[in-house]
Amino acid sequence: MSIFGKNKNAIVYTHLIIRVRKYYDQNPSFYLENTIADDTKANSVVEKLNDIATLQKEENVKEQYYSVSITL
Repeated sequence: MSIFGKNKNAIVYTHLIIRVRKYYDQNPSFYLENTIADDTKANSVVEKLNDIATLQKEENVKEQYYSVSITL
């Protein structure tokens, strides 16, 4: 569903894929990685990204992905 559709009272759901990266002794940084409309696809993408992040782990860096749903 497009946010610019004819129905101005329509509720639009989307999911933000957020990457949280924390260096050893600093505050975490937050990055918007992607947006996905479907809840199950968003959760699946987050699981895969977290698996990749564990395989590509850097020293003194913690990295994790989250799916945050928003309603417009």
